Amino acid sequence: MRYKLFFELENKDMSIQYRKSVLSFFKKSLSEHDNEIYEKLYHAKDPIIKPYTFSVFFKDSEFKENRIIVNSKQMELNISIADYEIAVILYNAFNHQRNKIFHLEHNSMTLKNIVLIQEKQINTEEITIKFMSPLIVRQRENEKDYYFSVEGEKFLETLKINIKEQLKLTNYSMDIVDSIKLEKVNGRKTVVKFYEKQMEGSIGTFKLFGNKELLNFLYRAGIGSRRSSGFGMFEII
Repeated sequence: MRYKLFFELENKDMSIQYRKSVLSFFKKSLSEHDNEIYEKLYHAKDPIIKPYTFSVFFKDSEFKENRIIVNSKQMELNISIADYEIAVILYNAFNHQRNKIFHLEHNSMTLKNIVLIQEKQINTEEITIKFMSPLIVRQRENEKDYYFSVEGEKFLETLKINIKEQLKLTNYSMDIVDSIKLEKVNGRKTVVKFYEKQMEGSIGTFKLFGNKELLNFLYRAGIGSRRSSGFGMFEII
């Protein structure tokens, strides 16, 4: 399920770390609406795999080093969820926050509307995609994180490992991940600051090849690492 949340900002000043604010909004909405699901998804600091991703769009904005100047004072939050039950619970949780002020650092945001977005059905083993939020490919080794963009030698190998981690939520065979391939069309490396980390990632347009059932899952759940923190969401073009 996909839907879009429309927010109004109190002023034009937004932190470049806006994903932290979105995560806080997720947690507040869920904890007030369904504490059982909140505990299931966000219990303590356990690394719980979540079946969703999101991306944020600021209309008429200027990106500075540490701030975003949102001239329109409008923010759009795009959400895609692979699990229908959780999608409905989240939708209802967000709906209960409508017209309530959510305070941010030096600003606030108010949810004004929620719109369902029609999903596409993938019937081929090759699609052209555009990332709505950067693709993060992460290798965890000796309690340290290493990130690879599409320009890195270990990119595809590590991407497949990340996808296999995602599939622990499903009944899919890990073998179908072997078919995955991602090729640049107009893609490039990017660097994203998330909390205190500088993460190498990929953005732009790509061709994605693979088992069509797996492609449908990745379309709904996002692809790569840190999806539930606002990375790896794509649209089909």
